[in-house]
This record gives sequence, structure tokens and C-alpha cells, in this order.
Amino acid sequence: MAFVNPSKPAGLSPVRYLNGAKYDGKVQIYSILAANTNPFYIGDIVSLVSGGAATAADANGIPAITLATANSGLTLGAIVAVGTLSAGVYANPNNLNITNRPTGAQSVNYYAAVSDDPNIIYEIQEGGTGTNFTNAIVGRYVRFVYAAPATGVAVSGTQIDNGTAPTAAPTDLLVMRFAPRIDNHLVTSPATGGAGQKWWVMLGKHAFLTRPTQA
Repeated sequence: MAFVNPSKPAGLSPVRYLNGAKYDGKVQIYSILAANTNPFYIGDIVSLVSGGAATAADANGIPAITLATANSGLTLGAIVAVGTLSAGVYANPNNLNITNRPTGAQSVNYYAAVSDDPNIIYEIQEGGTGTNFTNAIVGRYVRFVYAAPATGVAVSGTQIDNGTAPTAAPTDLLVMRFAPRIDNHLVTSPATGGAGQKWWVMLGKHAFLTRPTQA
């Protein structure tokens, strides 16, 4: 019987820094403007909103973010928490069971805690319908594929896109290594579908840092 890893996509989960230190939970606060119609979940990859001053921040000057688009522009980080408060508890005080920003324009701005340090290493699951990646992708750049969570799941469904070949030129994610977890195994059979493999990556085109083209 072929081994398949547990399939538990969660978007980007910060695990440590490039210098070897464990992730300490430090974040910056960004606004999600009321007019934005996207849903936002913990683990979603986000970008800064581009445009004039009237659309790039809230009334207090907190920079605005939106969902990142694969292979398109610079990314900022991953959502660690989201709610309607710009300080204090990152939650929706009207319903503490809600841990995401709903779909559609809202009556108020939401605020997200974002892990925006360009030296953060994240864990992310490989998914898609392409051929399972091997350790040959370490040091290469790969794309992500956005997905909302499955019904009953409260975190992002975004995964690595294994249907697009790795590249030497910077794109969404720079692969650092296969995630060293006891429940994580390289899978060759079945050969397609991602097999739930987890990888450690860094953002390949960070808004605050330019990464090099790989040899």
C-alpha cells in the first residue's frame, strides 16, 4: 500500500527565520479596506494595495493589503490573525467564532496581523494535479495556487502549485527544504496530486527585499 501524507493545506505557516531562530510571533498590522470583496483567512498570502494614497491605507494611515495573485508582482507575507480591531485582540468582537474576513464588501475595515519579515521561512503543502515534486526543487522557485478552505476548515487552502515547473528566476516561493516532520514523506506513488507533501519556503518576490536569480 502506497504511503500518502495527511492532506491538510493551511496556506503559509511561519516556522522560523533564515538565521535559524524559531518564529517568535512578531507581526505588523495592516488594514483590509471595507470595499475589498475578497475573503481573507489565516495562512493567506497577501500583497500591499497599490494606487493613490486614498486607496492604499485606512484613515489612520495603516497600509492596506489584498490577496496576492500567483506569479504577479510582489508579496508581503502571510496572515496570522484577522479581525475588526486595529489594536489589541485580533478578533471580531461581534462573533468570536469568526477567525476570517468574510467574502464581499463589509461595513467596516478589517485588520490583519501579517508576518511580513522577508527572512521568515514558512511551511506549505504541495498540491495540484501535476507530478509530485522531489528534492530537486530545493533552491528553485515555485508558484502557489490560491484556494479558500474546505467546508468546516478555518485556515487557508492555498498550496504549492506542482502543475507549474520550478524556475531559476524569482517567482512566488523560494524552496528551502523538505519539511522535517515525522508525518512528512516524499511520495512517488501515486505520482500526481501532491500527495500532501510539506515544504519549507520563503517568499520569492518580497515587497521589502529583492531575491536573486538562482544558478
